Amino acid sequence: MAERNQRDSDANEDERVHVPLVHRLHVPRSVFTPGHRIRMNVVPMFLNIFLPWLAFVSVLAICSFRLMYSRRTLAYIALAFFVGIWLISFAVAKDKRKNDPEPAWFTYFCLALGTGIFFGYIFGTEIFYDWSLNYYTLKDLKVIGHLDASKERGQNVMDAGVVYFAEGNKIDAMRSWHFKQDTVYCVAPIIAGQHPAVPETQSFDFWAVGKDCCSVSASDFRCGSFNNPLSRSALRAVDPGDTPYYRLAVEQAETLYGIMATHPVFFEWTQDPLERMNLWKERSFTHFVMYITMAFVVSLLGVSCASCKFAWLGRLESVYGMDIVGDADYKKGGAANRNNFRV
Repeated sequence: MAERNQRDSDANEDERVHVPLVHRLHVPRSVFTPGHRIRMNVVPMFLNIFLPWLAFVSVLAICSFRLMYSRRTLAYIALAFFVGIWLISFAVAKDKRKNDPEPAWFTYFCLALGTGIFFGYIFGTEIFYDWSLNYYTLKDLKVIGHLDASKERGQNVMDAGVVYFAEGNKIDAMRSWHFKQDTVYCVAPIIAGQHPAVPETQSFDFWAVGKDCCSVSASDFRCGSFNNPLSRSALRAVDPGDTPYYRLAVEQAETLYGIMATHPVFFEWTQDPLERMNLWKERSFTHFVMYITMAFVVSLLGVSCASCKFAWLGRLESVYGMDIVGDADYKKGGAANRNNFRV
């Protein structure tokens, strides 16, 4: 009797030990197992289309417009927030790839989100420095009308953004000069009257400027609306990278022509300065719309390609042998024939 009870106990113990193995052997194969088609879930597909795209749009807007100009610290905090979200998605994707043998959308989402944030910053910075920065800078400066270059001093209009000069003010191309540092930085004094008029202040403080629009061997200024007799207005040259070179060109003109420029202020000569500013604003918005449209197309194509790739997983023959499926002991259930599974 004791021997029989011992055999029954051993049998029950074997069944308890090997039942999980039986369950594992008979569990249905994954959709990613060779020979099985994957059924695509529409929800993650839509999330992977729109969430990276929305991140791109948000980062692009932060870097392109007013927030980057007036609240730069807040803009960088917002960018850090998006980078933090990407780091979280990276950690989740890494964990899923390590612990889940089946492919998922987490890796794709991490890659798409990081790409969207990176290019949103790159393209947004391009829009900001090419167009938006000039527009916002000049918009925050003063508009001054009927300014007479012969009577006004440059130190009194250091906050001028748009200037409408008085009747008779023009560019004195005969006293123009340049400074060359890869780019040719051209300058010419703005005077009242005809050459060789001298301002009442004895200081040539107002200068029309431009780049690569003058001769390097003579007084030949051809920048902006230099040949338009109706032009009597100008936009302040606000690029901080250009100002030092314009100053050097003015210093050379002072030495060459025997004149003095105590507080030189630099302007781009144009007939309609407000039209020029509106053009910068329009171009910044046009490029913004163009980039978000392109990003949506890329996002849609990326998810489409990933979906096709996932759909083809499991349709090819496995590189490993699949004879276990037809094995006789496998079909018996394993635990029903304990001798085959006894350790």
